[in-house]
Amino acid sequence: MPELKNERYKRIAVEEGFSIPEVSRLRFREYEGSAPTPMRQKVFQNLLDLGEGRIKAMDEDGIAMQVCVFAGAVIQDIDPVQGNELAALANDRLAEAAKKYPGRITGLAAYAPRDPERAARELERSVKKLGLKGGIVNSHSNGEYYDDAKYWPIFEAMEAMGKPIYIHPRDPSPQMVAPFQVTGFKIGWSWAAEVGTHIIRLIGNGVFDRFPNLKIVIGHMGEGIPFHLDRIDNRYFWEHDMAGTAPKLKRKPSDYFRDNVAVTTSGMNFGAPLKMTIEMIGIDNVLFAADWPFEDARASVDAVDALALSDADMQKLYHLNSERVFAL
Repeated sequence: MPELKNERYKRIAVEEGFSIPEVSRLRFREYEGSAPTPMRQKVFQNLLDLGEGRIKAMDEDGIAMQVCVFAGAVIQDIDPVQGNELAALANDRLAEAAKKYPGRITGLAAYAPRDPERAARELERSVKKLGLKGGIVNSHSNGEYYDDAKYWPIFEAMEAMGKPIYIHPRDPSPQMVAPFQVTGFKIGWSWAAEVGTHIIRLIGNGVFDRFPNLKIVIGHMGEGIPFHLDRIDNRYFWEHDMAGTAPKLKRKPSDYFRDNVAVTTSGMNFGAPLKMTIEMIGIDNVLFAADWPFEDARASVDAVDALALSDADMQKLYHLNSERVFAL
């Protein structure tokens, strides 16, 4: 992997968006008929660039490698056959970019979970034949969450391959969206609640007891969960004591979070929450991400560089942890 000139650290950013035109047209239909803003034009252009423009931006931002994630939640809601066909197309193009730019671009495999068996086959193809480093899913699919046993073939495949699944946010599911419809707070608040709830469902409904070696990665400094871990543990047992029922979990909820979940700093490269997250779950469970092109990657790098972390912790945060979790 290349070392960038005049950069103190090798930086791997692990939640960096991309798309393909065939899916971008479906995903961004909400903007049809409205005047394109400069920001929207720039974001869309960057998402579709898996070539020299992306590499140039990485060089300018001090990023040695991107682990790219597919920005295409729409494939999870359409017919799953078409969804997985589009996922395969995106995975093929990402693999082509990784081959063209070795050591600079890699990524995670998209899939459409509503046909779990087909999705598992696409994940196996993408990991074993294309060399992708895990899977990427955008939380719920038509309001369904992956603690439901019908989705477990996906977890079985990923645990068997020793590869993680990244759960990225999207708008809350239809059954919970109404209270979150406050203009300007969709991404900053409701997305965290969406994925945070998804992780609690996986923990609380025994997914990690069933799949003890499964690794899940979530962004945005853990979607708020690290801040709540002590209270989650306390109230979990309190609720069972009040009801006179035996806890179903074999361990404390926080044990599963620390052992089965890694978090990234995407969109949350701020000093106080980063230090608190490291204190709560340990530096080995925190990975750097910039969330490009939706965030300013250079500003994220500069903010993390300015933190009073030891050199050893900076090395873990910037590249050693991601190299381990994604087997880069």
